[in-house]
Amino acid sequence: MDKRPFYCYLDNFDELTIIIPIKNYQDNLEYFLVGNEEIIKLKINQKINLGVEIKLIANFDAYIDLTKVYFVENTKKQMSELYTGKIVRTELFDNIYNYKKSDLGFTYSPDGTKFKIWTPVAKYVKLELIDKSGNLKYYELENRVAGVWRIYIGGDLDGYKYRYLVYVNGKEQVVLDPYGKAANANGEYNFVIDFKKTYQMKNKPEFSGNPLDAIIYETSIRDFTSDENVSFNNPKKYLGFIEEKIKTSNGYSAGLDYLVELGITHVQLMPFFDFEGIDEEFPETQYNWGYNPSQYLVPEGSFATKPNDAYSRVNELKMMIDKLHEKNISVVMDVVYNHVYDSFNFSLEKLVPGYAYHVDRNGINTNVSGCSNDLATHRKMMRKLIIDATHFWASEYKVDGFRFDLMGLIDYETMNELAQELHDYNPQIIVYGEGWNMYTSNLADRMAHMASKKVIPTIGFFNDRFRETIKGSTFNPKEPGYTTGNVQNLDLVKEMVLGSARNRFMFKYSAQSINYVECHDNLTFFDKCLFMTDDLDLIRKQQLLATAMVILSQGVPFLHSGQEFFRTKNLDENSYISGDEINKVDWTLRENHDEQIKFVRELIKIRKNFNCFKLKAASDLEAKTDCISLNSGSLLVHYNDTCNLLLVFKPTDIEETIIIPEEYSLLISSSPTLVKETSEYNLKAIGTYIFKKGDEGNV
Repeated sequence: MDKRPFYCYLDNFDELTIIIPIKNYQDNLEYFLVGNEEIIKLKINQKINLGVEIKLIANFDAYIDLTKVYFVENTKKQMSELYTGKIVRTELFDNIYNYKKSDLGFTYSPDGTKFKIWTPVAKYVKLELIDKSGNLKYYELENRVAGVWRIYIGGDLDGYKYRYLVYVNGKEQVVLDPYGKAANANGEYNFVIDFKKTYQMKNKPEFSGNPLDAIIYETSIRDFTSDENVSFNNPKKYLGFIEEKIKTSNGYSAGLDYLVELGITHVQLMPFFDFEGIDEEFPETQYNWGYNPSQYLVPEGSFATKPNDAYSRVNELKMMIDKLHEKNISVVMDVVYNHVYDSFNFSLEKLVPGYAYHVDRNGINTNVSGCSNDLATHRKMMRKLIIDATHFWASEYKVDGFRFDLMGLIDYETMNELAQELHDYNPQIIVYGEGWNMYTSNLADRMAHMASKKVIPTIGFFNDRFRETIKGSTFNPKEPGYTTGNVQNLDLVKEMVLGSARNRFMFKYSAQSINYVECHDNLTFFDKCLFMTDDLDLIRKQQLLATAMVILSQGVPFLHSGQEFFRTKNLDENSYISGDEINKVDWTLRENHDEQIKFVRELIKIRKNFNCFKLKAASDLEAKTDCISLNSGSLLVHYNDTCNLLLVFKPTDIEETIIIPEEYSLLISSSPTLVKETSEYNLKAIGTYIFKKGDEGNV
């Protein structure tokens, strides 16, 4: 129990606050700052009665060394150690302690290893080092510049475990390295490893770097291989994700082979950095999506076959990505830089209390993320950690893209700098995220404003207006959208199909629009429809139409794994801890809907083969497209450039006759009931119909 007579906090380089329980307060006492061989009288500028406490705001005229222990003492000889307070959130602090080199963490060589850790407010830092035989030694680090403590230890430390003991704000705490790159199970220690000894990646996917050439497929490493009816050798693991020749019980492709057959260009993997919520030694006992960041540069151990092995998770993740690259599939990493799982035990919070998070006027962490903390990404060393981490994943693990969870909580300067550095390293990297309305002022505000005025146009945004327009309301499952029965707002549907970029409706360029109707969040499309109808055949037609619109609209198509075979989560709209039975990719559904999957594969081929689906600028959209709606609600989209395609999206089963120019022939249709009479086509069924000029139907 804290029995100090009062509490004191350094709030600026010349100001501190003293909080005195009212029972201890005496009006005639003077206060002094004592430390670093100095005694400095404090000038009390303000006294505030808080009811149970008295708050004194005091100034002093002296230089204060943040690495030294100071006390505040009164004329009764009562004293209390001075803790760092709001000073860590001042602009001057951020400027003074802005470390710019890229060598935080450990730098290994066979002759010796250099350790560096940033904490301007620590009074001492010790390295706890354990060799391969279990022998433990402590080493004191030296503070030199910009708040960075360092030490060089000779000898080959490959495989040694380490962590830090840091004295900050009156107590010594165990701290993991925020720049640690390997760890044992459940993050007890970091490891020193030699990355030259890790699996050496050799494959590179073919991708133009133009986001409009991407077809993104979201899945989870665990969910993709957790179906017990399919014989994965390493289910729920990095290695299981890339097993080949995996079949369903009836001989249909599953796993990696299925992804290759489908034809997607990018697989977006839900978090695979080190996260909390699963015991890495006994992962079967728990389930979690992984949006609980713990160590930003360490691969998650529950996906590794040997989570306690220093190299296992590193090598197996590299092998997984390299095999996907061999199959010409790029990898997008789902990253979470808007909050952390445990705000008290996050390494940066222990190292520099009060620095890493947004706080309100009372100094309490804000909770816009819903996780009791929101990372202050605009602070220079928080921004540095985010940029350094993404660059590390791109350079060491050859990650091809980044999807930012709650990107609206990340300030736009950080996003711009990050995207430019990534593109400078590899122009083929794609960057996009959730630009929902979060903060205002200097942070990302609403998506459209951010997209048009705040960030560089190579950053993409999940287009929730596309989702709500085409599918219907996400948060009112009974409210339909275009493909589920609402054909009232056809002008808005047209804008969505044309990339939300005509007349700069939402974006400067269609490449900024990530088009989707379902993802890991909320109800699946199929489950939403169950709230509106029990006609399963109707639901499948509607979902196949929605999937076709995702693939064939201007912008970047995004598919949720299993969407193409009507994935269900048994009406669970937030399955982040609901277990494998709810979250697994059910490969039986893949067997049952092979014909629909074949149709989706053909749509993907068409998108890849015809550049008219990749019009970037608004001027091209105006010049090369005609989009008209019929009284029935059907939408006709004509690309009158060299593609010469005509699309019909039909959301109702109202029978209608559409006259197609004689030089056009049917390329592909989702409906087996299509009837042609000369140049007239009698359309009865809900679905997608594609015609091509001068062709007999070959994709």
